[in-house]
Amino acid sequence: MLVYSRVLDEAAPEAFVLADDDPTIADLLAEVGASRAAQGRLIELDLDGVVPGTKLRDLGIGDGDLVTVRATGEPAFDTAPTPKPTIDVDTLRQPASKRRLNEYEEVTRLLQWHEPFHIDGGRPAQKVWADDSTTLRCSDWEAYRTPDKLYYRTYTTRQARAGRSVATAFEFAEHDKQLASVDPARIELLRNVVGVLQYPDWGLCVTHQQTTRFALSSWIAGATSFMMFDELRHAQLYGRLALAYGEHHDGFDDPRPAWMEASRFQPTRRIIEEIMATLDWGKAIVLADLIVEPLHTAAAHGLLTTCSLAAGDGLTPFVCRSIEDDKVRHRESAVAFLRLLTDDTAHAEHNRALINDWVTDLLPRAYAAAITLLGDDTASDPDEALAEAATWINAQFTDAGIVTPTVGPVKVEVPA
Repeated sequence: MLVYSRVLDEAAPEAFVLADDDPTIADLLAEVGASRAAQGRLIELDLDGVVPGTKLRDLGIGDGDLVTVRATGEPAFDTAPTPKPTIDVDTLRQPASKRRLNEYEEVTRLLQWHEPFHIDGGRPAQKVWADDSTTLRCSDWEAYRTPDKLYYRTYTTRQARAGRSVATAFEFAEHDKQLASVDPARIELLRNVVGVLQYPDWGLCVTHQQTTRFALSSWIAGATSFMMFDELRHAQLYGRLALAYGEHHDGFDDPRPAWMEASRFQPTRRIIEEIMATLDWGKAIVLADLIVEPLHTAAAHGLLTTCSLAAGDGLTPFVCRSIEDDKVRHRESAVAFLRLLTDDTAHAEHNRALINDWVTDLLPRAYAAAITLLGDDTASDPDEALAEAATWINAQFTDAGIVTPTVGPVKVEVPA
Protein backbone atom coordinates (compact mmCIF):
# COMPACT_ATOMS: atom_id res chain seq x y z
CA MET A 1 0.00 0.00 0.00
CA LEU A 2 1.35 3.44 -0.97
CA VAL A 3 0.64 6.32 1.40
CA TYR A 4 1.87 9.92 1.32
CA SER A 5 2.65 11.61 4.63
CA ARG A 6 3.97 14.94 5.81
CA VAL A 7 4.99 16.44 9.17
CA LEU A 8 2.48 19.13 10.08
CA ASP A 9 3.69 22.65 9.15
CA GLU A 10 7.15 21.35 8.20
CA ALA A 11 8.26 19.08 5.41
CA ALA A 12 6.86 18.39 1.99
CA PRO A 13 4.96 15.09 1.54
CA GLU A 14 6.96 11.88 1.24
CA ALA A 15 5.86 8.55 -0.23
CA PHE A 16 5.86 5.46 2.01
CA VAL A 17 5.28 1.93 0.80
CA LEU A 18 3.72 -0.18 3.57
CA ALA A 19 4.43 -3.90 3.23
CA ASP A 20 1.18 -5.07 4.82
CA ASP A 21 -1.84 -5.11 2.51
CA ASP A 22 -4.02 -3.96 5.42
CA PRO A 23 -1.66 -1.74 7.46
CA THR A 24 -2.31 -0.19 10.83
CA ILE A 25 -1.55 3.22 12.27
CA ALA A 26 1.53 1.67 13.97
CA ASP A 27 2.82 0.43 10.58
CA LEU A 28 2.55 3.92 9.10
CA LEU A 29 4.09 5.71 12.10
CA ALA A 30 7.06 3.27 12.11
CA GLU A 31 7.89 4.18 8.52
CA VAL A 32 7.39 7.92 8.96
CA GLY A 33 9.35 7.96 12.26
CA ALA A 34 12.41 6.53 10.47
CA SER A 35 12.42 9.23 7.78
CA ARG A 36 14.71 12.25 7.62
CA ALA A 37 11.71 14.55 8.10
CA ALA A 38 11.08 13.12 11.59
CA GLN A 39 14.60 14.09 12.74
CA GLY A 40 14.49 11.42 15.44
CA ARG A 41 11.34 12.84 17.12
CA LEU A 42 8.18 11.06 18.30
CA ILE A 43 5.59 10.87 15.51
CA GLU A 44 1.80 10.60 16.00
CA LEU A 45 -1.20 10.82 13.69
CA ASP A 46 -2.87 14.24 13.46
CA LEU A 47 -6.15 12.73 14.66
CA ASP A 48 -7.52 12.40 18.14
CA GLY A 49 -8.78 9.22 19.70
CA VAL A 50 -6.98 6.67 17.52
CA VAL A 51 -4.91 3.74 18.79
CA PRO A 52 -1.86 2.21 17.13
CA GLY A 53 -3.66 -0.99 16.15
CA THR A 54 -6.40 0.83 14.20
CA LYS A 55 -6.48 -0.13 10.55
CA LEU A 56 -5.93 2.70 8.07
CA ARG A 57 -8.97 1.56 6.05
CA ASP A 58 -11.13 1.99 9.16
CA LEU A 59 -10.12 5.67 9.15
CA GLY A 60 -10.95 6.01 5.50
CA ILE A 61 -7.29 6.13 4.41
CA GLY A 62 -6.68 4.33 1.13
CA ASP A 63 -3.95 3.75 -1.44
CA GLY A 64 -2.35 7.05 -2.53
CA ASP A 65 -3.95 9.19 0.21
CA LEU A 66 -2.10 11.97 2.09
CA VAL A 67 -1.84 11.56 5.87
CA THR A 68 -0.69 14.39 8.15
CA VAL A 69 1.35 13.58 11.26
CA ARG A 70 2.63 15.60 14.24
CA ALA A 71 6.22 15.57 15.55
CA THR A 72 6.80 16.11 19.27
CA GLY A 73 10.04 16.69 21.15
CA GLU A 74 13.37 18.20 20.09
CA PRO A 75 15.13 17.00 16.90
CA ALA A 76 17.77 14.34 17.64
CA PHE A 77 19.89 15.28 14.62
CA ASP A 78 20.18 18.10 12.12
CA THR A 79 19.12 17.36 8.55
CA ALA A 80 19.85 20.83 7.22
CA PRO A 81 22.26 20.74 4.23
CA THR A 82 25.87 21.59 5.04
CA PRO A 83 26.72 25.03 3.66
CA LYS A 84 29.08 25.00 0.69
CA PRO A 85 32.66 26.02 1.54
CA THR A 86 33.97 29.31 0.31
CA ILE A 87 36.73 28.70 -2.24
CA ASP A 88 39.21 31.34 -3.28
CA VAL A 89 39.97 30.25 -6.84
CA ASP A 90 42.95 32.57 -7.11
CA THR A 91 44.76 30.81 -4.26
CA LEU A 92 44.38 27.45 -6.02
CA ARG A 93 45.49 28.61 -9.44
CA GLN A 94 49.16 27.90 -10.17
CA PRO A 95 51.27 30.93 -11.02
CA ALA A 96 51.54 31.43 -14.74
CA SER A 97 55.34 31.38 -14.52
CA LYS A 98 55.52 27.91 -12.89
CA ARG A 99 57.07 25.29 -15.15
CA ARG A 100 54.75 22.54 -16.22
CA LEU A 101 55.80 19.08 -15.00
CA ASN A 102 57.12 16.70 -17.62
CA GLU A 103 55.75 13.17 -17.86
CA TYR A 104 58.55 11.62 -15.79
CA GLU A 105 57.89 14.10 -12.97
CA GLU A 106 54.12 13.80 -13.14
CA VAL A 107 53.97 10.01 -12.85
CA THR A 108 56.83 9.60 -10.33
CA ARG A 109 56.26 12.25 -7.66
CA LEU A 110 54.63 11.82 -4.26
CA LEU A 111 53.90 8.08 -4.50
CA GLN A 112 55.76 6.95 -1.40
CA TRP A 113 53.94 6.57 1.93
CA HIS A 114 54.16 9.29 4.55
CA GLU A 115 53.01 9.47 8.16
CA PRO A 116 50.62 8.80 9.78
CA PHE A 117 50.51 5.05 9.08
CA HIS A 118 47.80 2.55 9.99
CA ILE A 119 50.49 0.06 11.06
CA ASP A 120 51.92 2.29 13.79
CA GLY A 121 50.35 0.18 16.51
CA GLY A 122 52.03 -3.02 15.38
CA ARG A 123 55.06 -1.83 13.45
CA PRO A 124 57.76 -4.45 12.92
CA ALA A 125 61.30 -4.05 14.25
CA GLN A 126 62.50 -2.84 10.84
CA LYS A 127 61.32 0.76 10.60
CA VAL A 128 59.41 1.48 7.42
CA TRP A 129 59.20 4.86 5.68
CA ALA A 130 60.72 6.62 8.69
CA ASP A 131 63.78 8.82 9.09
CA ASP A 132 65.56 6.14 11.08
CA SER A 133 65.26 3.59 8.24
CA THR A 134 68.64 5.01 7.15
CA THR A 135 71.40 6.69 9.10
CA LEU A 136 71.87 9.12 6.21
CA ARG A 137 70.02 12.42 6.48
CA CYS A 138 68.46 14.69 3.89
CA SER A 139 66.47 17.91 4.14
CA ASP A 140 64.30 16.90 1.17
CA TRP A 141 64.33 13.33 -0.12
CA GLU A 142 61.82 14.41 -2.77
CA ALA A 143 64.53 16.53 -4.42
CA TYR A 144 66.22 13.45 -5.92
CA ARG A 145 66.08 13.03 -9.71
CA THR A 146 67.62 10.18 -11.65
CA PRO A 147 69.58 11.40 -14.71
CA ASP A 148 67.99 8.82 -17.04
CA LYS A 149 64.47 10.19 -16.26
CA LEU A 150 63.01 6.72 -16.81
CA TYR A 151 59.51 5.71 -15.78
CA TYR A 152 57.57 2.54 -16.58
CA ARG A 153 56.68 3.25 -20.20
CA THR A 154 60.08 4.57 -21.23
CA TYR A 155 61.92 1.91 -19.21
CA THR A 156 60.01 -1.02 -20.73
CA THR A 157 60.37 0.43 -24.23
CA ARG A 158 64.12 0.76 -23.80
CA GLN A 159 64.60 -2.67 -22.28
CA ALA A 160 62.35 -4.38 -24.81
CA ARG A 161 64.62 -3.02 -27.53
CA ALA A 162 67.69 -4.30 -25.67
CA GLY A 163 66.03 -7.67 -25.14
CA ARG A 164 65.23 -8.08 -28.83
CA SER A 165 68.81 -7.22 -29.75
CA VAL A 166 70.26 -9.81 -27.36
CA ALA A 167 67.72 -12.43 -28.43
CA THR A 168 68.80 -11.95 -32.03
CA ALA A 169 72.44 -12.47 -31.03
CA PHE A 170 71.54 -15.76 -29.33
CA GLU A 171 69.56 -16.86 -32.39
CA PHE A 172 72.45 -16.10 -34.74
CA ALA A 173 74.92 -17.94 -32.51
CA GLU A 174 72.68 -21.00 -32.36
CA HIS A 175 71.89 -20.96 -36.08
CA ASP A 176 75.56 -20.84 -37.02
CA LYS A 177 76.67 -23.21 -34.22
CA GLN A 178 79.23 -20.58 -33.20
CA LEU A 179 79.74 -21.84 -29.64
CA ALA A 180 80.55 -25.36 -30.77
CA SER A 181 83.86 -24.23 -32.26
CA VAL A 182 85.06 -21.92 -29.46
CA ASP A 183 88.65 -22.55 -28.30
CA PRO A 184 88.67 -25.35 -25.66
CA ALA A 185 90.84 -23.26 -23.32
CA ARG A 186 88.20 -20.55 -23.28
CA ILE A 187 85.46 -23.14 -22.74
CA GLU A 188 87.28 -24.32 -19.64
CA LEU A 189 87.33 -20.77 -18.24
CA LEU A 190 83.66 -20.12 -19.05
CA ARG A 191 82.65 -23.46 -17.56
CA ASN A 192 84.03 -22.26 -14.22
CA VAL A 193 82.75 -18.68 -14.42
CA VAL A 194 79.81 -17.73 -16.63
CA GLY A 195 76.98 -19.54 -14.83
CA VAL A 196 78.31 -18.55 -11.41
CA LEU A 197 78.02 -14.87 -12.30
CA GLN A 198 74.26 -15.18 -11.95
CA TYR A 199 74.58 -15.12 -8.17
CA PRO A 200 76.24 -11.72 -7.56
CA ASP A 201 73.73 -9.96 -9.80
CA TRP A 202 70.87 -11.81 -8.15
CA GLY A 203 72.22 -10.59 -4.82
CA LEU A 204 72.22 -7.03 -6.13
CA CYS A 205 68.65 -7.58 -7.33
CA VAL A 206 67.57 -8.60 -3.82
CA THR A 207 69.42 -5.60 -2.38
CA HIS A 208 67.44 -3.23 -4.59
CA GLN A 209 64.20 -4.87 -3.54
CA GLN A 210 65.07 -3.65 -0.04
CA THR A 211 66.03 -0.15 -1.16
CA THR A 212 62.87 0.15 -3.25
CA ARG A 213 60.71 -0.96 -0.35
CA PHE A 214 62.02 1.46 2.26
CA ALA A 215 63.29 4.50 0.32
CA LEU A 216 61.82 7.73 1.66
CA SER A 217 60.92 9.10 -1.75
CA SER A 218 59.19 7.67 -4.80
CA TRP A 219 61.87 9.34 -6.95
CA ILE A 220 64.51 7.13 -5.32
CA ALA A 221 62.31 4.04 -5.17
CA GLY A 222 61.48 4.40 -8.86
CA ALA A 223 65.16 4.48 -9.81
CA THR A 224 66.11 1.52 -7.60
CA SER A 225 63.15 -0.53 -8.81
CA PHE A 226 64.50 -0.31 -12.35
CA MET A 227 67.95 -1.24 -11.03
CA MET A 228 66.31 -4.29 -9.44
CA PHE A 229 64.73 -5.36 -12.72
CA ASP A 230 68.03 -4.78 -14.52
CA GLU A 231 69.94 -7.00 -12.10
CA LEU A 232 67.38 -9.75 -12.59
CA ARG A 233 67.85 -9.39 -16.35
CA HIS A 234 71.64 -9.60 -15.94
CA ALA A 235 71.46 -12.73 -13.78
CA GLN A 236 69.25 -14.36 -16.36
CA LEU A 237 71.53 -13.37 -19.22
CA TYR A 238 74.51 -15.04 -17.54
CA GLY A 239 72.29 -18.07 -17.07
CA ARG A 240 71.29 -18.02 -20.75
CA LEU A 241 74.94 -17.90 -21.74
CA ALA A 242 75.59 -20.98 -19.63
CA LEU A 243 72.64 -22.76 -21.22
CA ALA A 244 73.82 -21.82 -24.72
CA TYR A 245 77.30 -23.19 -24.04
CA GLY A 246 75.77 -26.26 -22.42
CA GLU A 247 74.12 -27.14 -25.72
CA HIS A 248 77.60 -27.91 -27.14
CA HIS A 249 79.86 -28.55 -24.14
CA ASP A 250 79.67 -30.48 -20.87
CA GLY A 251 79.97 -29.00 -17.39
CA PHE A 252 77.60 -26.01 -17.60
CA ASP A 253 74.73 -27.63 -15.70
CA ASP A 254 75.08 -26.58 -12.05
CA PRO A 255 77.08 -23.46 -11.13
CA ARG A 256 76.00 -23.39 -7.48
CA PRO A 257 78.83 -25.54 -6.04
CA ALA A 258 81.41 -23.19 -7.56
CA TRP A 259 79.61 -20.16 -6.04
CA MET A 260 79.57 -21.83 -2.65
CA GLU A 261 83.05 -23.35 -2.66
CA ALA A 262 85.41 -22.07 -5.38
CA SER A 263 88.08 -19.86 -3.83
CA ARG A 264 87.91 -17.20 -6.57
CA PHE A 265 84.28 -16.41 -5.67
CA GLN A 266 84.37 -16.46 -1.87
CA PRO A 267 85.46 -12.82 -1.27
CA THR A 268 82.75 -11.67 -3.69
CA ARG A 269 80.13 -13.92 -2.08
CA ARG A 270 80.94 -12.54 1.38
CA ILE A 271 80.53 -8.94 0.21
CA ILE A 272 77.32 -9.65 -1.70
CA GLU A 273 75.83 -11.35 1.35
CA GLU A 274 76.83 -8.41 3.56
CA ILE A 275 75.08 -5.97 1.24
CA MET A 276 71.97 -8.17 1.01
CA ALA A 277 71.80 -8.16 4.82
CA THR A 278 72.14 -4.34 5.03
CA LEU A 279 68.78 -3.05 6.31
CA ASP A 280 69.83 0.60 5.92
CA TRP A 281 68.46 1.32 2.44
CA GLY A 282 70.56 4.46 1.90
CA LYS A 283 73.76 2.70 2.87
CA ALA A 284 72.89 -0.20 0.57
CA ILE A 285 72.66 2.14 -2.44
CA VAL A 286 76.08 3.63 -1.70
CA LEU A 287 77.75 0.26 -1.13
CA ALA A 288 76.15 -1.60 -4.01
CA ASP A 289 76.11 0.98 -6.79
CA LEU A 290 79.11 3.18 -6.06
CA ILE A 291 81.61 0.55 -4.90
CA VAL A 292 80.76 -3.09 -5.48
CA GLU A 293 78.93 -3.07 -8.80
CA PRO A 294 81.54 -1.09 -10.80
CA LEU A 295 84.47 -3.22 -9.57
CA HIS A 296 82.68 -6.54 -9.80
CA THR A 297 81.37 -5.86 -13.32
CA ALA A 298 84.81 -4.78 -14.50
CA ALA A 299 86.31 -8.03 -13.20
CA ALA A 300 83.50 -10.26 -14.46
CA HIS A 301 83.50 -8.79 -17.94
CA GLY A 302 87.27 -8.77 -18.01
CA LEU A 303 87.06 -12.54 -17.67
CA LEU A 304 84.23 -12.94 -20.15
CA THR A 305 85.38 -10.62 -22.96
CA THR A 306 89.20 -10.61 -22.94
CA CYS A 307 90.38 -12.51 -26.06
CA SER A 308 86.83 -13.75 -26.65
CA LEU A 309 86.70 -12.83 -30.34
CA ALA A 310 90.11 -14.41 -30.99
CA ALA A 311 88.76 -17.61 -29.41
CA GLY A 312 85.73 -17.63 -31.73
CA ASP A 313 83.22 -16.30 -29.18
CA GLY A 314 81.25 -13.36 -30.52
CA LEU A 315 78.14 -13.89 -28.39
CA THR A 316 79.53 -13.29 -24.89
CA PRO A 317 80.99 -9.80 -25.49
CA PHE A 318 77.72 -8.75 -27.14
CA VAL A 319 75.74 -9.84 -24.08
CA CYS A 320 78.22 -8.14 -21.74
CA ARG A 321 77.91 -4.89 -23.65
CA SER A 322 74.13 -4.95 -23.21
CA ILE A 323 74.61 -5.52 -19.47
CA GLU A 324 77.14 -2.69 -19.25
CA ASP A 325 74.64 -0.25 -20.79
CA ASP A 326 72.44 -0.82 -17.74
CA LYS A 327 75.37 -0.64 -15.33
CA VAL A 328 76.31 2.83 -16.64
CA ARG A 329 72.77 4.04 -15.86
CA HIS A 330 73.07 2.60 -12.36
CA ARG A 331 76.32 4.50 -11.81
CA GLU A 332 74.76 7.80 -12.90
CA SER A 333 71.70 7.31 -10.71
CA ALA A 334 73.89 6.44 -7.70
CA VAL A 335 76.06 9.52 -8.25
CA ALA A 336 72.92 11.68 -8.24
CA PHE A 337 72.02 10.08 -4.89
CA LEU A 338 75.50 10.82 -3.54
CA ARG A 339 75.26 14.44 -4.66
CA LEU A 340 71.88 14.82 -2.96
CA LEU A 341 73.45 13.72 0.32
CA THR A 342 76.72 15.62 0.16
CA ASP A 343 75.23 18.87 -1.20
CA ASP A 344 72.63 19.08 1.58
CA THR A 345 73.41 22.27 3.48
CA ALA A 346 72.11 20.90 6.78
CA HIS A 347 73.39 17.32 6.70
CA ALA A 348 76.34 17.18 4.28
CA GLU A 349 79.03 16.79 6.94
CA HIS A 350 77.08 14.10 8.76
CA ASN A 351 76.61 12.17 5.52
CA ARG A 352 80.24 12.57 4.44
CA ALA A 353 81.47 11.19 7.75
CA LEU A 354 79.25 8.12 7.46
CA ILE A 355 80.07 7.45 3.82
CA ASN A 356 83.78 7.97 4.46
CA ASP A 357 83.69 5.19 7.09
CA TRP A 358 81.79 2.87 4.74
CA VAL A 359 84.15 3.50 1.83
CA THR A 360 87.23 3.04 4.01
CA ASP A 361 85.94 -0.35 5.12
CA LEU A 362 84.47 -1.73 1.87
CA LEU A 363 86.48 -0.31 -1.03
CA PRO A 364 89.74 -2.20 -0.30
CA ARG A 365 87.82 -5.43 0.25
CA ALA A 366 85.73 -5.00 -2.91
CA TYR A 367 88.86 -4.26 -4.92
CA ALA A 368 90.62 -7.34 -3.49
CA ALA A 369 87.54 -9.47 -4.25
CA ALA A 370 87.60 -8.28 -7.87
CA ILE A 371 91.31 -9.09 -8.14
CA THR A 372 90.65 -12.57 -6.75
CA LEU A 373 87.80 -13.06 -9.20
CA LEU A 374 90.07 -12.18 -12.11
CA GLY A 375 92.77 -14.55 -10.95
CA ASP A 376 95.32 -15.44 -13.62
CA ASP A 377 92.78 -15.71 -16.43
CA THR A 378 93.23 -12.29 -18.05
CA ALA A 379 95.81 -11.48 -20.68
CA SER A 380 96.47 -8.10 -19.04
CA ASP A 381 97.46 -7.13 -15.52
CA PRO A 382 94.44 -7.43 -13.12
CA ASP A 383 95.00 -3.90 -11.83
CA GLU A 384 94.80 -2.66 -15.41
CA ALA A 385 91.50 -4.48 -15.92
CA LEU A 386 90.07 -2.62 -12.89
CA ALA A 387 91.72 0.74 -13.58
CA GLU A 388 88.71 2.42 -15.22
CA ALA A 389 86.31 1.36 -12.47
CA ALA A 390 88.74 2.32 -9.69
CA THR A 391 89.41 5.71 -11.27
CA TRP A 392 85.68 6.38 -11.61
CA ILE A 393 84.95 5.42 -7.99
CA ASN A 394 87.74 7.61 -6.66
CA ALA A 395 86.62 10.54 -8.81
CA GLN A 396 83.00 10.39 -7.64
CA PHE A 397 83.85 10.28 -3.95
CA THR A 398 86.56 12.91 -4.33
CA ASP A 399 84.12 15.30 -6.02
CA ALA A 400 81.76 14.73 -3.09
CA GLY A 401 84.49 15.64 -0.58
CA ILE A 402 85.10 12.08 0.62
CA VAL A 403 88.62 10.67 1.01
CA THR A 404 89.03 7.19 -0.46
CA PRO A 405 91.64 4.63 0.58
CA THR A 406 94.37 3.66 -1.86
CA VAL A 407 93.48 0.69 -4.07
CA GLY A 408 95.44 -0.49 -7.08
CA PRO A 409 97.69 1.84 -9.03
CA VAL A 410 95.16 4.69 -9.16
CA LYS A 411 94.48 7.16 -6.35
CA VAL A 412 92.91 10.61 -6.35
CA GLU A 413 93.17 12.64 -3.14
CA VAL A 414 90.81 15.33 -1.92
CA PRO A 415 92.54 18.74 -2.22
CA ALA A 416 93.63 20.12 1.14
